[in-house]
Amino acid sequence: MPKNEHLALCGGVEGPQKAGASTLSLNLHGGSANVRLRISDIGKRLLANIPDALVDLLEVAAYVYAADSAIPRGGRTDAQMGARWRRNLRFVIPVRLPDLWSSGPVSSALAETLSFLSEDLYELEFRPLRNPPALADYFEFPDAKTAGFTPDEVILFSGGLDSLAGAVDEVVARGKKVALVSHRSASKIAGAQKYLIDQLRSRFGVDRILHVPVWANLDERLGRESTHRTRSFLFAALGAVTARLFDRDRICFFENGVVSLNLPPVAQVVGARATRTTHPQVLAGFRRVLAEILDRPFDVENPIVWLTKSEVVERISANGCSDLIRHTRSCTRVHDMTKLHPHCGQCSQCIDRRFAILAAGQGGEEPEEAYKVILFSGERQAGPDREMALAFVRSATQVNRMSDVAFFARYGEVSRIVGFFPEPTNTVAGRIFNLHKRHASAVCRVFDEAVSARASDLRQGSLPADCLLSLIVARSAAEPAYPARSEALGHTVSIAPNIRVAIDQERKRVVIDRWGDITGVGAALLIALAEPFKEATHQELAPEHYPFTGAREFLRLTQCASDEALRRKVYRCRKQIGEMAKKAGDPPPSIGDVIESNQWHGYRLNPDRVRIVALSELRKGP
Repeated sequence: MPKNEHLALCGGVEGPQKAGASTLSLNLHGGSANVRLRISDIGKRLLANIPDALVDLLEVAAYVYAADSAIPRGGRTDAQMGARWRRNLRFVIPVRLPDLWSSGPVSSALAETLSFLSEDLYELEFRPLRNPPALADYFEFPDAKTAGFTPDEVILFSGGLDSLAGAVDEVVARGKKVALVSHRSASKIAGAQKYLIDQLRSRFGVDRILHVPVWANLDERLGRESTHRTRSFLFAALGAVTARLFDRDRICFFENGVVSLNLPPVAQVVGARATRTTHPQVLAGFRRVLAEILDRPFDVENPIVWLTKSEVVERISANGCSDLIRHTRSCTRVHDMTKLHPHCGQCSQCIDRRFAILAAGQGGEEPEEAYKVILFSGERQAGPDREMALAFVRSATQVNRMSDVAFFARYGEVSRIVGFFPEPTNTVAGRIFNLHKRHASAVCRVFDEAVSARASDLRQGSLPADCLLSLIVARSAAEPAYPARSEALGHTVSIAPNIRVAIDQERKRVVIDRWGDITGVGAALLIALAEPFKEATHQELAPEHYPFTGAREFLRLTQCASDEALRRKVYRCRKQIGEMAKKAGDPPPSIGDVIESNQWHGYRLNPDRVRIVALSELRKGP
């Protein structure tokens, strides 16, 4: 039996109990109701012919979110992360259209999307709903002033900086009428959302902005799991239902690209701990699920995916709403919010937010005391929160000085992102790299400005020893830019020797010092890569600037029929070189020590290991 297995029985259904699996009963209606779903400001006329598929969608999303919120995984310091963090969740849900929801296209798309979104395993069983509740159970109808409203766009509005920027941009810069759909899971967030929307309506017109607030929460007796990874599925379902009621086929999430693309900020961030709320694969999954359910194309977009957080803040300011910045909420620790400290200052969202506001030159629009732990001078206790803050700055520092080759080598996750955009792969890869470089540059600039502003305090040691400035500066001083000499370490550091290679054009062979000759297909590959390598050597380029040969050009040079055929030939050549090295009594080289490959750039001989010499030089020794 898999560990951490749970069965969610929804809507009063009964199911077989499994040994070792916990059982959770969830109900949206009746005397045993423990999940609340309430949608405001949808006119009665719009509900007259609401399809059963849309009502099912609301209920399925509410049950998934409820189970996600009620069933605990490992905590932030859980040592059994691999066993307890990822849950095995089985749902039995009654629906009005069981054949639709049980069909392969719908059930597989939903399970795959939810699994990627939350990093859990989902098994979904749908049964007929015998006594459907009245629609009025879910909807609160508006007054006459908003009953005839029809939006140009439906926007998911959380009350954070990104969604505020999106709403303001659509209304001010694009002149559109918008419906803002908000999920109100806590009163502390609801108040901030209402204030922001009231401000927008008073400034730009009540006839241009409709607020559709949605309450979706659990009975207080149920457990609390704070990660809420499936919240965006509930959000998407609410938005899609709203859009279809207004005869629209698109909803918009607004989330800055660094958060949306979800490249892990630190090595410790694994699985579901790194949010995938608007990851391109998730949005593609939502489009697939909604299109199958609605039986028509449906778009789920993130219009600001190529903006950094600081660029988002700049848009708010450019549209004349910088005074609303302080009223937005980004902190994930909602239960800890107070009027004095609406932000904890310790979670990654708070850290990212404050850096972005300062980078955009809007620090005066939000007092630093709004954060319980002030960004640069606040004391940070040892533990995961402190390590996250340090890693945030360290990661930005590293990315800021990375070449594109180094960036893609480190962040292999990019490979699962590029295919979800319509542009060519190289174009998307370049945009991802530039996005993260701009973000890193902004973080480094803000940090350096803070160091300059507090230089005297740092020199005098008057700042807390465990504040972010002191911790980063102290670690930087303790970690020199260059490694210490091996003598100081008390042992010898082993450095991999060069791989000396000679090209024999006349006989179409490649000779590797001490290891032997390569002929045939392997030689053709190496000879094709040798020309740009020799030219780079002649120009005295640094190793990181040695050019790659693009896959298309490499196909032409080697007369390969396809990318797959080329990859097989490269694999066989690498394998042959490894076997030659072992036969000579040497350890086999690593996979990229001779032929280095990069998904975005192509292939090259590794400039850090390979040295091309004359054939006669191989007999003279090093």
